[in-house]
Amino acid sequence: MNDGFIKIIDDTDDLLREALNHGDALATPRESQMLLEMTGVSINTKPRRDGRYQGYILKDGQKKYLYGKTREEVAEKMKSYFREENAPKRKKKEKKNCPTFGEYYARWLSLYKEPVLKAKSLLTVRDTIKPALLRFGDVPLDKISADDVQALLLSIRSTRSRDICRATMNQIFNKAVISDLIKKNPCLAVEIEKHVYGKKKALTREEEERFLRASERSPHFLLFRLLLATGIRIGEALALKISDFDTSGYFLSITKDVVFLNGKRIEQETPKTKAGNRTIPIPKSLCDEIVDGRAGSETAFPTTYNAVSCALKRIAKEENLTVSAHILRHTYATRLEQAGVPSKVRQYLLGHSDSRMTENIYTDIQAESIERFSEIIRKL
Repeated sequence: MNDGFIKIIDDTDDLLREALNHGDALATPRESQMLLEMTGVSINTKPRRDGRYQGYILKDGQKKYLYGKTREEVAEKMKSYFREENAPKRKKKEKKNCPTFGEYYARWLSLYKEPVLKAKSLLTVRDTIKPALLRFGDVPLDKISADDVQALLLSIRSTRSRDICRATMNQIFNKAVISDLIKKNPCLAVEIEKHVYGKKKALTREEEERFLRASERSPHFLLFRLLLATGIRIGEALALKISDFDTSGYFLSITKDVVFLNGKRIEQETPKTKAGNRTIPIPKSLCDEIVDGRAGSETAFPTTYNAVSCALKRIAKEENLTVSAHILRHTYATRLEQAGVPSKVRQYLLGHSDSRMTENIYTDIQAESIERFSEIIRKL
């Protein structure tokens, strides 16, 4: 079919009119053949036995037959056919290539995590996702199956690292689903044993006294007393300025945090959690000792986390104790519970955003508490 012919069909329908006028009833067979070769169309003048009219279009030496109740209907079908044939061919929409896991992880980290996570949390994400990057870094997201993820997680020996890696991958795949890059999150089908966090025990009263006596020889003595007296995190303690101590009402303001990454001190303008900004009562004698002892200085405790940790390990070894900065915080929380301080107040003092953490992790029901209530319990 030539373009000229199609143009004529679109503009005037002359040739179809000619086919309608003559069809297969031209004067001579030769005239019919000439018209056929010239136009490549023909419509019968008489209906078939089934009552329909038949026409055909010659294309590439093959006849395409069209049928209609009238010759005009057949002609309309021919016109539609020519228009479709001559219409610009639409290119099929090319399917976008799905990004690899490594490519999307970098995008996800940059867009969704770096703007909101603190330095230490970002380091944890980067460290724990390494096994997934090694296994799936060059694999398109839509080619990673649940079996692939399951096999990867089983290969990670540390259950804690496995848990964090799984949680991070779950966030990445969830975001990819929401962004319409993949249909399903393969992490949803994973079945893996969860890490069981060991419950740290608070120091007993007797252990606390032994610890304080032993720590008197340490240059960090005031810091250890502060941790026991306020329950603040070690990062919060090392970020304290002398101006954070209120020597009139004897309160301590927690407004910032410090982390140490690769030996570098990083000061953060906010505490670990949103609930971390708080004001805590502090014993008068301790408050005065710290402020007077650091007169003329801006920073309350100019030391490092590593130095504090080493000092605690020495005391723990000497006294045969299990003690860390976190256990000192744990001990404070337990003392609050033993004193009958309400749960919501304890949650505030510890800077927890969730009261369940206060109840489930940071308090102990110790033997002395059981002894205190034993007679009441026996009479139940």
